Amino acid sequence: MQDSEHKGTHSDLSQPYIFIDSCVQIWPDTDFRRLNACGCTAYAVTAWDPHAGAETALKETANWQRIARQYPESTRIVYSAEDIVGAKRNGQAGLILTTQGGTFLGHSLDLLEMFYKMGLRIMIPSYNDRNALCDGCLEPTDAGLSRLGRKWVKECNRLGILIDLSHVGRKASFEIMERSESTVVFTHSNPNALVENARNVTDEQIKLCAETGGIIAPTNWGPLNLRAGMKTRPTLEHYADAIDYIVDLVGIDHVGIGTDMSHGTYPDGDLVRGHATGVSDIYGTYIEASPRSRLRYVEGFDDYGQLLNLVAALKRRGYSEEAVKKVLGGNYLRVFRSVWRS
Repeated sequence: MQDSEHKGTHSDLSQPYIFIDSCVQIWPDTDFRRLNACGCTAYAVTAWDPHAGAETALKETANWQRIARQYPESTRIVYSAEDIVGAKRNGQAGLILTTQGGTFLGHSLDLLEMFYKMGLRIMIPSYNDRNALCDGCLEPTDAGLSRLGRKWVKECNRLGILIDLSHVGRKASFEIMERSESTVVFTHSNPNALVENARNVTDEQIKLCAETGGIIAPTNWGPLNLRAGMKTRPTLEHYADAIDYIVDLVGIDHVGIGTDMSHGTYPDGDLVRGHATGVSDIYGTYIEASPRSRLRYVEGFDDYGQLLNLVAALKRRGYSEEAVKKVLGGNYLRVFRSVWRS
């Protein structure tokens, strides 16, 4: 989760791509009747606040189920990779329920199976800070996995929950990748070699993730694309550089897209501004501080209606049609088919 704003521009529904956005926020004032009209086949939606407890997480899960029942023509809950294929075929938007933190579990891993059965498919263990599972990426101690966290890795593998390491401490991320018997991903993290930042990932993290069969999905969120010394808004080309970097390092099969954009209005009292973002205030000082502004994203790809701008940028760089399809969703479909249990 990052600072975001209302995104509503529509993309071309006839475009041939299955586009899976591996990180998105969908707020209550979203027009769910038109959620399928933005060219995105499946949204990995942050289903509840990263620091929520079990009761809130349960209520929010029930709310997503209600939304899918209320708007069956435009939405569906995703339980399997084939649900995403079906969403594309039926003109729906798939909702992949994800959580950006394990606080909702408390110290009870028994809850995890219940949430999986209700639709949870992707999980980040810690959101920047320390919890009962592991340290987040902003903890100065970088203490890694707890004993409970080690058991959590095994339980995710058993159930078929895809482990997401965005926002996770570096030591914990390495320990999880070494212990996991299943593929792991970074759903919205950029190469640290291009932009040094606690939220970005090192070459070593990228390589080990790829060795698990996983995906590193850079985000077009502006601060994670702001190069050292820049005081102007990053562009689509800077974002495409992040995709190129990952492809050059580990290959075309290990990159995806995680926009961290929003549908609906980002709320007042935003949950992740200030220290929790893990970024300096340079972007807010010189470019834009409001979490609702499109300027918080790279110029040329700050709205779903600009997805085809990204496609064009990749093709200018020599990406084939097959390669573009992998980046936009094909790679994620492969991982989902491998990890999620029926």
